[in-house]
Amino acid sequence: MTTLENPSLRTEDAPVQGAALGATAALIVGTFAVVMSATTINIAIVPMMQEFAVSHRVAQLFSSLFLGATVLTAPLAAWLSRRWGARQVFLGVLLLYALASLAATFSDSFLSMLLARGLQGACAGVIQPLSMFLVLAAAPPERQGRAMSLYGLGVVLAPALGPTIAGWFVDHIGWRSTFSLGVPPALLALGLGWFCLPRSAAEREQGGSFDWPGLALLAVLVTLVFATPLALERSAALAGVLCLLWLGTAWLFWRVERARKDALLPFALFASPGFRAAALVSVAYGAGMYGSTFLIPVFMQGALGIPALTTGNILLLGGVALALSTSLAGRVVDRLSARLVVAGGLACFALACALLAWARELAWIAVAVVLCRIGLGLVIPGLYTGMAQVVVPGGLREGTAVITLLRQGGGALGVSLIGVLTASSGSAELAGWLGLAPAGSAAAAPATVFAGIALLFVAALGVVRRLR
Repeated sequence: MTTLENPSLRTEDAPVQGAALGATAALIVGTFAVVMSATTINIAIVPMMQEFAVSHRVAQLFSSLFLGATVLTAPLAAWLSRRWGARQVFLGVLLLYALASLAATFSDSFLSMLLARGLQGACAGVIQPLSMFLVLAAAPPERQGRAMSLYGLGVVLAPALGPTIAGWFVDHIGWRSTFSLGVPPALLALGLGWFCLPRSAAEREQGGSFDWPGLALLAVLVTLVFATPLALERSAALAGVLCLLWLGTAWLFWRVERARKDALLPFALFASPGFRAAALVSVAYGAGMYGSTFLIPVFMQGALGIPALTTGNILLLGGVALALSTSLAGRVVDRLSARLVVAGGLACFALACALLAWARELAWIAVAVVLCRIGLGLVIPGLYTGMAQVVVPGGLREGTAVITLLRQGGGALGVSLIGVLTASSGSAELAGWLGLAPAGSAAAAPATVFAGIALLFVAALGVVRRLR
């Protein structure tokens, strides 16, 4: 089993311990900066609509475009790092992210702001898998779980804390400032990375050709994911046509990828049952993480009438649980197995969603939020460590890119479906039939969505046994 593609990352030429810690900190802080941008914009949607006189659906393009761009550029991370070196790509893309964030902040045009937002997402799509690869590659196998628990803090804390931080900035500085919240941590990561990232991570390898047809088809798939809910508001028939078009494009994408040696999604990786399990869990995790981050505060305030201050305090409690569980998960992974940790995380999250579907008392809601965050904190270290243990020799770089792509793709799909289901009268009727909530209540549709997410995570539990 090979878990290290670039052995020079751990030779006698490796940095001293302090520099190694600085390099890890650079990767974690850089990831935190770009991931936080995924959710901070949600707080600025309402004032943005008022200033530019646009509809809610148009303003939501800022979230959709960001997520879509991360899905499209995640596969580029492996190719770019081989062609120009992981260190140069990390530093260059992080600098581009900071410049795009400042451009969005000071833009006077809605269109230019939207384009800068898309560039933010494109940078985030490269930074996440690249940072993850460097963390896994630098850590010895017996400490990969702990390394991933540290890295996981940046992945899961950023979307959890982002809206809280953004809320203060919107109230005291202005909604445009939400675009540049990631700039200070990005600049800190740039400084740490410049001095601490090992020069061995700058080595170039044979870049090879890139699968541009596969990327074009993936772009069509992502566009259809976000276009279908919009079409459903106008015509169910049009939405059905787009769904069929998506299925046809997915089939064509599969055929094209199987025929190419430089495939965007290397099929050699999927030959491993363990990697297939990690891929399926990653999709479910992305849908649950981004979906719950969006839906829980809306559910608590809009459906249950819980005050904003109380909602914020409960979410803060969940953030503390998230940090503690992520830290603990890495140690448990190294001592026991990735499979057990991932299974525990999925079970916690499924239970949390079941509580949110049925419970209405504040105490049980708080318990559910804490369980939800514990589940999220457990999955990331176990998922990526388990992937590193089962990936084909020489495939760690591509493996991290594919798993990240699927996680972001699951998030994009989950957010789109949640938007459709919460607005659906059928979801509200189903909630009444299942006894989740009265069919006419504001909690009916969200309760159905939570129940559906719980079932999704229970289904994901069925494939975890294939991890090690």
